[in-house]
Amino acid sequence: MLQSLQQVLEERLRTEGTGAVKAVRFAELAGRLLSAGILWRDFSRPEADLYDDATQCEQLLREYFAATGFVLTHDADATIFRLYPPGEGGDGDDDGVKRLKARLSRDFVASAIALRFLYTEALTGKRELVNEVLVISLEELSQAVVSLLAHSLPSPNADRLGLLRELRKHRIVRFNDGEGAGSMDMLLSVLRPVMSYVSDEALEDALAIAGQSSVLRSTRASERTPSAAAVADSADSALPIAAPSVGENGAAENAQAVEPAQGRLL
Repeated sequence: MLQSLQQVLEERLRTEGTGAVKAVRFAELAGRLLSAGILWRDFSRPEADLYDDATQCEQLLREYFAATGFVLTHDADATIFRLYPPGEGGDGDDDGVKRLKARLSRDFVASAIALRFLYTEALTGKRELVNEVLVISLEELSQAVVSLLAHSLPSPNADRLGLLRELRKHRIVRFNDGEGAGSMDMLLSVLRPVMSYVSDEALEDALAIAGQSSVLRSTRASERTPSAAAVADSADSALPIAAPSVGENGAAENAQAVEPAQGRLL
């Protein structure tokens, strides 16, 4: 007699790790990864418990997601699980920019790349890093986005706050909502997961593209004064995507950056 999927799952769980993870907990782990795309042990005590249980049934989780084309990765050193939707990860593609898919907003991509650059500076001693956290102002992020990628953060305060909440959901930054949230002088804590979210290849490729665009703009400027639209087009070409914006709460139109299962900027 054929076993049901539930029976197979329960049987496998009895032999996975210590056998302490039950079917209900497995469903919770799978649901959390599908909805958030990440488990980072250092983020909170509840997330640490989820992470620890996920390590006990890691192979089964991999097989479960692989059956529908998802890829689960585990960075044990950084204590991070990430879930990539079909086509977004684990396929051996070394071109970082090509995996910046069109379902991410330009603002999100530019911010994530700039934050990765700033965090790398901190790792090399150019900025102060305390307990693996880099503290910057939103103004510093804005300046980095402009100088590195010729892009600008959204002007409306509410739009900037929506962007920051999206970055927070990906465990890239931490900040407190409240009075002044979204203003340029608010402080952000840049977190270690930005290093795995934006790969070295993506950072290098994005900066190279931005540099080429900058040279092109300079050449054009020597010939004529560009229109505002032309400058905007050149700035957009510095970003390795062509994407619609996402909603403040990371609505489903941003499928890589939101539920279900975020991809990474790699």
